[in-house]
Amino acid sequence: MTQSHELTFERNGQSLFDGLEGTKNVLRDPEYFAAVIDRGIADGRALLVAGKTAEAEQKYIETKLLVEQAVASNRAEPLAWKLFWLELIYLIVLMLIGYLTYQRPSYWLWSKFVTVQAGTAWFGALGGVTIGLFGLYTHIQARNFDPKYLLWYISKPVMGAIFGWFVCMVFFVGLLAIQNNSNTANPSLLYVIAFLAGFSERFTIKIVDRIMQLLTTWEDKPAETPSTSTQTK
Repeated sequence: MTQSHELTFERNGQSLFDGLEGTKNVLRDPEYFAAVIDRGIADGRALLVAGKTAEAEQKYIETKLLVEQAVASNRAEPLAWKLFWLELIYLIVLMLIGYLTYQRPSYWLWSKFVTVQAGTAWFGALGGVTIGLFGLYTHIQARNFDPKYLLWYISKPVMGAIFGWFVCMVFFVGLLAIQNNSNTANPSLLYVIAFLAGFSERFTIKIVDRIMQLLTTWEDKPAETPSTSTQTK
């Protein structure tokens, strides 16, 4: 920060913080404003009075970002509620599918699909719905919901089903083992893995990275060179 920039902020800092306080009417969230924004404004003013201009400007930037996030989140809250109901519809459909296939597994319409592999996709989709609902709740609660992730919320159950099925196939065929035990034929264990894969992309990515390491170990092996030593009699 240059000296002239410091002097400019020192002169205009109080008015900039006043501008942040003026967003109370736009934000319409007095609880969040009092708990987060007011504290940031107070800290920034105190730093400015103490002559710590650089720290005061940094606090202003941080607080302004929180205000902008909260305003954008409040404006997008109707969209968040629509996504919430969509995730509930996903959940109801999954529960209905699970109930029907459990009660009548031999029904001709889906009898050929009632397999462990299909179960892993079902649990993966359930994990996707769960993280979708959890994400909506946490981001709205934190006032930082971003509508740019609309497609993520819509497609997460589908991605969860694919991730759950894929990761369980990895363990089922024995490419990876859990706790040095390659016996992963237990459906309950596969279903837990499928749910985790659908719930967390990081979990799935780590599994994929591990597989890539195992399948490409030949790339790290140095080329064998013929021995130049000769055996003498």
